[in-house]
Amino acid sequence: MGRKGDGVDVRDAGIRVRFTWQGERQRHTLRINGKPLAPTVANIKYARRMVVEINQKIRDGIFSMAEYFPANGDAGALTVSNQLDTWLDTQRIEESTKNGYKAAINFWRAAIGTKALRALLPSHILKARAARPDLTGKTLNNYTSVLREALELAVTDGLLQSNPVEKVEAAPHQKEPPDPFTSEEAERIMAEFNARHPGQVANLVEFWMWTGMRTSELAGLTWENVDLASGTVLVTEAMVRGLRKNNTKTNLARTVKLNSRAVAALQRQRQHTQMVGGEVFQDPRYDTPWSDERALRRSYWTPVLKLLGIRYRRPYNMRHTYATAMLMAGMNHSFCAKQLGHSVDQFQRTYTKWIDGEQNDREMDRLELAIKNSIRPKLGPEIAQNLLSN
Repeated sequence: MGRKGDGVDVRDAGIRVRFTWQGERQRHTLRINGKPLAPTVANIKYARRMVVEINQKIRDGIFSMAEYFPANGDAGALTVSNQLDTWLDTQRIEESTKNGYKAAINFWRAAIGTKALRALLPSHILKARAARPDLTGKTLNNYTSVLREALELAVTDGLLQSNPVEKVEAAPHQKEPPDPFTSEEAERIMAEFNARHPGQVANLVEFWMWTGMRTSELAGLTWENVDLASGTVLVTEAMVRGLRKNNTKTNLARTVKLNSRAVAALQRQRQHTQMVGGEVFQDPRYDTPWSDERALRRSYWTPVLKLLGIRYRRPYNMRHTYATAMLMAGMNHSFCAKQLGHSVDQFQRTYTKWIDGEQNDREMDRLELAIKNSIRPKLGPEIAQNLLSN
């Protein structure tokens, strides 16, 4: 039996919860997939949390019997698998993109799919990831991102009070180094898009190449955050897997100063989406926001690079291309970092190859100039010139 007064009865083959609602005593056996929930230590703790949660909602006047004990008999036992299916059904994306999410969903379904949604703990997620040493850290993080979105929807719907994924740290992985396009490659890419896919797709590519915004920020950019008069855009939101987020990856809003190429791309884009408001860039095939990078890659990006004979890099490398273009122009590192939404330290670590590479000659030229200027006044111009020449 459960502890006296905690509203939980533990039996040999199941767990029953007790509470009073609308003046009537309620007793419900917890079930999952039609079978009684096993009386394990974790499930008993889950039942006690449920009773506390139910009683609090009853006091607040927001308790729904159907939410916890639906008529189909799966009393209070919506599973992780159920929630993943619900989340996937809410995504307004192409079927092929949904198929891309299914690898992550199948992973979680096999590992923790039968667990009751409210019983899921961070340790369950960590154990599931640890059981697959064959997967890279990047893949595990991508899978975890899908689970995070699915459970965040459960929080929004009031099925969970908090998201257990938020307490799970990212799996360590070796971050791929930046692989920007050369200036010649970038110009050829933009020219080919203007020739083959004029309009929205070409505008998107040129704007991306000349602002370096993150994929999610670009997809989430709205016209209300565009100020063509001052040549700036305010980055405050992001679009992640078709869901709008009211913050960016770093949770910091920033103002991006636009150069003439980026402004020109926006001016051309106005005729396509500004009148209807909302997102600046849309997939012209469906007049919907770009859900992620995949749709662009498959239908437009990959064929263009193959046609041009340019070594394949994903569209995200346009961000690196803009960063290195700024560096090659000798721009201030602090300004460059702000443009990209980095700290100065992060920016310098990420692009150290370019900072320590081609700029080394420029820095050494400054030192040589300082040396010449310090020798000439002391030794006279003729002697100084002979000394510097030897």
